[in-house]
Amino acid sequence: MSSPDWRGEGILIVGGGIAGLALACALKRCGIECEIVERASTWAPVGAGIILGVNAMAVMRDLGLAESLEAKGVVLDAMKITDAQSQPLMATNLDALRPRFGVSIALHRAALQDSLLAGAEGVPIRMGTTLESASHREGRMIARLSDGDERSFGLVVGADGLHSRTRELAFGARRPRYSGYSCWRMVIHGVELEFGAQEMWGIAKRFGLVRLGEGRVYCFAVVNAPPGEPDPAEGRIQRLRNRFAEFEGPVPELLARLQEPSELIQNDLYEITDRPWYRDGWVLVGDAAHGMLPDMGQGAAMALEDVAVLAELIGNGLPRSEVLSQWTRRRQGRVRWVQNQSRRIGRIGQWSNPLACGIRNRVAKNIPDAWTTGVLARLAGRPI
Repeated sequence: MSSPDWRGEGILIVGGGIAGLALACALKRCGIECEIVERASTWAPVGAGIILGVNAMAVMRDLGLAESLEAKGVVLDAMKITDAQSQPLMATNLDALRPRFGVSIALHRAALQDSLLAGAEGVPIRMGTTLESASHREGRMIARLSDGDERSFGLVVGADGLHSRTRELAFGARRPRYSGYSCWRMVIHGVELEFGAQEMWGIAKRFGLVRLGEGRVYCFAVVNAPPGEPDPAEGRIQRLRNRFAEFEGPVPELLARLQEPSELIQNDLYEITDRPWYRDGWVLVGDAAHGMLPDMGQGAAMALEDVAVLAELIGNGLPRSEVLSQWTRRRQGRVRWVQNQSRRIGRIGQWSNPLACGIRNRVAKNIPDAWTTGVLARLAGRPI
């Protein structure tokens, strides 16, 4: 099918998360018709906090959203790793990256959602609706939606997350790979941190703190655990306090402020490493394609880069097959590197042998800030 024909059919985006909304923003700016179907019936302030690094913010600048996000978030000048007693191990100097790459910010996910929704204003969004099936016929994608509607599209984009229904429809069932650890996330009110972001390494556990401003702190607590381990509401807060009883610094005060079990959002952490990411008129972006562990803080950034490149190629008027093949060539190597690095960092941070953890911490103390900062600079400086 020629490029004007397939683009003229419009693009169906399945999922209204970060990747789906950002793609709608990007396609809207290119003048390309699209619409979103989102399983949730209403928009709600879900999730906790998020860090958008310099490469994520570069995409946001291109979408015209950076100024809005900076107004809602906190500019980070550094990220540090400490031991469980809050003694420094290593740091990344984000302030040093600002002249060349701009800022990194932390904000609540609800604020990010609000900015993306504003950027996608005018794009049709069907709430409480998802994709039931789709077939490739004569160069078009015939999609049947859960509300019974059947429509023709030039492309179906799966932006529906780690447990993507679109991925299952396009490629069959694929089981995400479990990391070996589970995470509790929370936003704690009434505390002001002097620093921007800190991750504390213990033995088989880590605790993270990120300043969100207005007396709010985003925290995450990571513990080695079997998948699916129950965490009933009764006693949930005290169990978390007990798990991190040996942690010092700001951790005791933060955990003491928890009042309701519902304040804790718990998720086992998985990744998706399967390929391919596209076939015929299907393509997966973000977590649906390459869900990764959060240990580099690059999951959202990789999703944003995905949609930026995809929208660019579609906007160039290429045939669909060329768009998808070029998109994959440009994204696979970079995503694979970030995914592998995230996995390695997570495994090291979750070591359970006390002797190994002691050696890890001594080695980390000798890693200069310039090296860790340079890793992020190289990532930000390479084309997406």
